[in-house]
Amino acid sequence: MSRVLVVGASGFLGAHAVRRFLADGHEVAGFAPAPDPCLAEADLAAMAFVAGDATVPGEISAAVGDFRPDVVVGLAAHGAGGGGLMAAAQDDPAGARAVNTDGFRNLLDACLAHGVRRVLWAGTGAVFGDPDLYPDLYPDGRADEDSRPAPETAYGETKLRAEEIARDYRARGLASTGLRLPLLFGPGLWYRGAAAHIAELFAAAARVGPGGGKAAFAAPDGPMDLAYVKDAAGAFAFLAAAPGPLAEVYNLHVCAPTARELAAAVTARAPGLEIDATTDEAARRFPVMRGDRLRALGFRPAWTLGAACADYLAELRAGSERA
Repeated sequence: MSRVLVVGASGFLGAHAVRRFLADGHEVAGFAPAPDPCLAEADLAAMAFVAGDATVPGEISAAVGDFRPDVVVGLAAHGAGGGGLMAAAQDDPAGARAVNTDGFRNLLDACLAHGVRRVLWAGTGAVFGDPDLYPDLYPDGRADEDSRPAPETAYGETKLRAEEIARDYRARGLASTGLRLPLLFGPGLWYRGAAAHIAELFAAAARVGPGGGKAAFAAPDGPMDLAYVKDAAGAFAFLAAAPGPLAEVYNLHVCAPTARELAAAVTARAPGLEIDATTDEAARRFPVMRGDRLRALGFRPAWTLGAACADYLAELRAGSERA
């Protein structure tokens, strides 16, 4: 088993990644400013935790040097304000650059200095623009790893810059691998943002009783590129264990339901709930990503849309019973 350092361990995806690596039998350390908002006491009892700031080069370098990980998973991102990563970057572009690009460079410097053999990090489908901007590149509405980036958000711009930085470090001998993530949903989502409507939908479904209930759900027109957060954590665990050299970037594709298809999957597991699914005209659209390159490597999502809905609702209901 490997020693795995998860940077950004206390975030939504970070906490799920910690749990996945622990479940797989790895020795895990987490690095973040604090265990809040997502790491629980049970998580902290099973791992090492280092409080620190990725924007401070000495702090991230000390964490890497002291733990001596075989694998580093970089998930730190600027999320101040609780409105989601895109909103945080839009509100504070300098803060986003400090974490998403400069902090990422600090992490790569530390990994290069301490000889880390495998570095994985979270990219995003937001490096692509609205599909209507360049239909010639997306004849089927889907983007592969070689499709032309055209970010329209400050967040997407910082993550595209991170891809360029990672490419520079490959030339210096540090072969990191980015995993471009779609919109993530699942238990533990604490911030508002693009997935907030989905979180509210599941919260309503978890509360529905014998008398039924109603919920409204607004989403972009067309398919939504979604992944259950546990599948995203599983993808990082898969890449950590994959033999041989990895590509510089992979797209993660799990499912792409429409709003009505997602609503139907939820109501099938919450009888009596009526969902009014509507189109959110103001929502930003991104192309669905193709995940062929990751599938060719052998990755298969563990959760169908229906199974993910059932698991998410089960966790929400269990939490409500404990409260």
